[in-house]
Amino acid sequence: MMSVKLAFRNVRKCMRDYTIYFLTLTLGVCIFYAFNSIDSQQAVMEMSSGQSSALRMLARIIGTFSVFVSFILAFLILYANGFLIKRRKKEFGLYMIMGMGKWMTSRILMWEALLVGALSLIMGLALGIFMSQGMAVVTAKLLGAGLGSFRFIFSSQALIKTLGCFGLAFALSLIFNIAVVQKQKLIDLLYAAKKNEYFKAPRPAISVLIFTAALCCLGLAYKIVLSDGFIMLLNTIYIPVALGAVGTFLFFFSLSGFFLRLLQQSRGLYLKNLNMFVLRQINGKINTAYVSMTLVCLMLFISICTLSSGMGLAEALTTEMRENAPFDATFSVRTEYEAASDTYSGIDTAAAVSGRGAGLSAFAAEYVAARYYVADATITLYFDGSETIVPPNFMKLSDYNAVLALQGLEPIALGPDEYALNCNMNTREWQDMLRDYASSGAEFEIAGRRLVTDPSKLFTRTLEVSPNKEFAVAAVVPDELLAGAPVKKDFLHINYPEEGGEYESMCVSALIGFEPVGPDGVQLDGGLETRVRVLEYTHSATTTIAYIAIYLGVVSLLLAATVLAIGQLSEAGDNAERYGLLRRIGAEDSMINAALFTQILVCFGAPALLALVHAAVGIRVASGVVSAFAEMNIFGSSFIAALVIVAIYGAYFLATYFGSKSIVSISARGGFRNE
Repeated sequence: MMSVKLAFRNVRKCMRDYTIYFLTLTLGVCIFYAFNSIDSQQAVMEMSSGQSSALRMLARIIGTFSVFVSFILAFLILYANGFLIKRRKKEFGLYMIMGMGKWMTSRILMWEALLVGALSLIMGLALGIFMSQGMAVVTAKLLGAGLGSFRFIFSSQALIKTLGCFGLAFALSLIFNIAVVQKQKLIDLLYAAKKNEYFKAPRPAISVLIFTAALCCLGLAYKIVLSDGFIMLLNTIYIPVALGAVGTFLFFFSLSGFFLRLLQQSRGLYLKNLNMFVLRQINGKINTAYVSMTLVCLMLFISICTLSSGMGLAEALTTEMRENAPFDATFSVRTEYEAASDTYSGIDTAAAVSGRGAGLSAFAAEYVAARYYVADATITLYFDGSETIVPPNFMKLSDYNAVLALQGLEPIALGPDEYALNCNMNTREWQDMLRDYASSGAEFEIAGRRLVTDPSKLFTRTLEVSPNKEFAVAAVVPDELLAGAPVKKDFLHINYPEEGGEYESMCVSALIGFEPVGPDGVQLDGGLETRVRVLEYTHSATTTIAYIAIYLGVVSLLLAATVLAIGQLSEAGDNAERYGLLRRIGAEDSMINAALFTQILVCFGAPALLALVHAAVGIRVASGVVSAFAEMNIFGSSFIAALVIVAIYGAYFLATYFGSKSIVSISARGGFRNE
């Protein structure tokens, strides 16, 4: 009972020492539960079978990814717990002087961990359950599902996973606590505070060389990824990654040699208030913590990039996929790949489909048949000095205008010697290439007639329902020029009488697997794509991307903030006597607090600023990759990411400042926790 009473007293009196431990554990429990409760969100959604399958697949992916996350969170708990042990070694030594055995001390630690852990679990689960209610709305929006009447969501499976994960972490921390206390000698516990880390900083000249090398490494890494892009680096991406990591390490390592010497040149700044003391403290911190600052910087970089680019990519893909489905369904027919395409003369797709199931009229309110033809003509596009020869899909003007009319768009007109180009790859690179081609007065000959085009005849219409953008270019020509030309592909574009699963089901049951035979006896390959199927596939992919990005980004942020906060609190404990000396020689509390605040702000801000530079380059590269498929607007997702990062990183900053302030104040009062 004595150990329980001491544990209650210690937790009540020393809660500030437990702030980072409590904050990390609470946020970890909240995030872990919320993301693993996705399977229970189906209860409040109105979903199709495809959307339900997508949600179950997302839950499985999140569950698998959570195994990796659980190891990171367990490390954070052990890391924060290690700080508590270090902070209280002198206290444990005093317990032993008073006759308390090591096992008694271990039991005190066990009860303290259980008390704080139980409180953190309760708070974390409460926040996680509350967060999961809001995530149901986000999930429904990403999946394109409807929301039914509000119902309280609780996932027993997520609760079991959370308790299991953090129960194991608790068990490891208790074993760690017992092992540390049992192997310590009394003299080591009493004089633990006297054992500081020592590091001899390199000379200023050498530090300048190292700093220059760091800038060269970072500059070269930036140049490689910005000039070549991520797609070109699939086999060599490790080169800029390694250069960036080495450059970051050298950057913080070199600061220890000339940071203070550089600031000493500004005498007005150096000698003002307690700046001399603060700058030496910061320089000393960099001397011994350049490895942890490198880790923090890289973790913040990952967090910023994943939160911004991941959500931005999901939003961009969702927008693009909606543009890829201008009709309710598209049934396409072509010759099989091993057959000779120049022998295919086309079929009446409407007549063929009418004989399927309940008939075409049962699920089609309106429809249009169209064709792609084959002709002996190509167009040549140029990008970055490279030449690309593109064989376009040729299309009759009447078919093209019929497809536009089904979308509610205005028809186009062509002169007898004109042709138009259509490509719905509306990214800047593709449109620039096509515009340059059209502006050059490019022409080609078809059926003995020479045709020309210009930029006014360049269009970006979507001509079929497809899960992917059409990389092929369509050349629209007067009808008579394609009379008798071989058919490359037949289309039947369909709009249902109204939105609803009934018409979708009839269309799918009639046309999935339908492979008609042509009039010439050629076996044809039939394919069906519907708007519902495309959007379900897209929503599944984008929801997975968004959730994995948020999950990884927040966990990386927790890792960075915890490592940095623990380092600063340890630093405050190691230097508490110095702050006490400032108070004894007449420094006011406000000046000491300002000095402490500045020191922590610089140590939190330095890795964050370099991470922002890294992230600016990384996000630009990610945007360039996505621009090959879609135009990504990064501003909205970046704003949300900034709010998340400021909230979590700022909470750790404030907790670190007030915790450090408490340590310094206890030291000044001569408390028994003075290290």
